[in-house]
Amino acid sequence: MDNNEKLEVALKKNVGVVQIKNEQDYNGDDKIVKVLTLSAKPNMETTTISAGKVTIEGEIDYDLLVVLEDNEITPLTQKSKFSQVFESNDILEDSVICADITLAELNSSGGGDESLKLSSLIDVNVHIISKKSEVGNAVMPDGVFVRESEICFNSLVIDVKYDGVINFELSKDSKVCKILFVKNSATIKSVIPAVDYFVVSGTVFSSIIYETEDRTIRSIVKENNFSEEIEAKGTTKESNIQALIFTKEAVSTENSDKNMFVFDVPIAILAQGFNKNCTKTVVDAYSLNYEINLTTESFNVGEFFSTKQADENVLTNFTLSESIPQIDKLLATTPTYITILNQIVKNSEVVLEGLANINLIYYTEDSDGNNVLNSLDVEVPYSISLKIAEVSEGDQIVAQAVLGDVNVKVKHGRELEILAEVKVDINQTTMATSAITSQISLGEQKPERDYAMEVYLAKSNQTLWDIAKELNISTAELVEQNGELTLPLADGEKIVAYFRKESEIN
Repeated sequence: MDNNEKLEVALKKNVGVVQIKNEQDYNGDDKIVKVLTLSAKPNMETTTISAGKVTIEGEIDYDLLVVLEDNEITPLTQKSKFSQVFESNDILEDSVICADITLAELNSSGGGDESLKLSSLIDVNVHIISKKSEVGNAVMPDGVFVRESEICFNSLVIDVKYDGVINFELSKDSKVCKILFVKNSATIKSVIPAVDYFVVSGTVFSSIIYETEDRTIRSIVKENNFSEEIEAKGTTKESNIQALIFTKEAVSTENSDKNMFVFDVPIAILAQGFNKNCTKTVVDAYSLNYEINLTTESFNVGEFFSTKQADENVLTNFTLSESIPQIDKLLATTPTYITILNQIVKNSEVVLEGLANINLIYYTEDSDGNNVLNSLDVEVPYSISLKIAEVSEGDQIVAQAVLGDVNVKVKHGRELEILAEVKVDINQTTMATSAITSQISLGEQKPERDYAMEVYLAKSNQTLWDIAKELNISTAELVEQNGELTLPLADGEKIVAYFRKESEIN
């Protein structure tokens, strides 16, 4: 018999990480003496899929705060395109690509009399979601008694990219006179599904370096909550939505009427939605006249959990080496990026290990008592354990970490105490194996019975189905012929089966 009802089973698989090295020469006219702060924002623009490979194209926004030859402090922006091909035999033309793009390294070199060079290393963690399975439910032949069981699986119903803008304001006064630098990141607090749409709530963290009226540099972190309603045809209140969020280069303008700085932060939300489906499959079958052959196929199923957030504070003590100018007055602190180098799932916990990169701008007092402007990038190692109720070993985890507020205390010019907020968005998939009867076929004809009655003694834990199959009679006839039966059957209970010949039935 041919298969019927092909199951649309969503499967998510990590097929590896592609690293993209990017180098960019500063192409402006100004002579840069020193780079105070450097940030990079990688953004994927297109993913083109063909059999066995995916082409990833995007752009990196480099944002700098620099000191020019005339000692003016000014922001600069550079853009650089990238393109990379990732190959895997698991990639099919109808696969959905779910890629998490993160900054792994960021460096600058040169300045002064040398040309300024920027470089970054991007990690693209590539997952694929296949939308269909070749496994199908069997067609039922006539005259076959079957026992069925329900199996459940998840299907992909949406693959959405949503672009939005988060707006916020900052008062302009004697303390905040000029905006020098803005670094943005975002995290998802919750994803709530509904009928044909879902709502993503989260926070945008904007680390702002500004100049006061007396030209002193300061920094502040603004947290701006948002809630975005996203159209998604096919979702229900029971859907599971997994989402990733990215921010792009912020635009800041000055509103003179309101005496405010206005910030527009573009965000991109990539989301996949999964609906649970259940179907019945044959687990046992028999025929009165023929032997029955069942073909069973196993297949992988994924249980998808909607995006959830976990928070953790990281406290680190750090001592500057003697080769680094000491910190006499800390001016500004900027969380530039955070990497996840290792993740382990054990004992209902997700353990993340990595590095947080934090930029410090400060004054060092020289021998003449003058303030010399310096900057420093500090790499802070971290290890955090996050309690996740449903997580277990073997689960597939996609974690996306951002830095929130960072507090730095300086002692004796060289001893640093750094307290950083780490926000982690987690997408979890639990993999399991299910089975379905894909084919039912009739075998050899059973020999004709040469007796008209059989007495059967039930065994413990037997069901009417078990006995009917063994006696080769329908359960309906068995109940009709044994009106005094009580269920569940007692051990040794007597059951009588009366058989009619085919000619008697006709």
